[in-house]
Amino acid sequence: MGTLIFFGLGSLTLNYLLYQSKLVPRFLSVWGLIGAALVLIYGLLSLLSLKPDMLMSILTILALPIAVQEMAFAIWLILKGFNPSAITS
Repeated sequence: MGTLIFFGLGSLTLNYLLYQSKLVPRFLSVWGLIGAALVLIYGLLSLLSLKPDMLMSILTILALPIAVQEMAFAIWLILKGFNPSAITS
């Protein structure tokens, strides 16, 4: 469960940098920031040793936004790629 904290911090960093550089649309970066924050909250909640069945329902709710964002981000990069004007500036 501690790995979720590192995943959340890594996702926050990546999406913050993507937001600042404008390499991808802002909505993807903001969506990723929100999803990463939720995963980070879940990682911190797991340190409180909640009941496993309660923890799994929380995981499903908190991990869903970042899971969907990761898939949408991958599809965006395959179809559209990075913003070329952000790369040249």
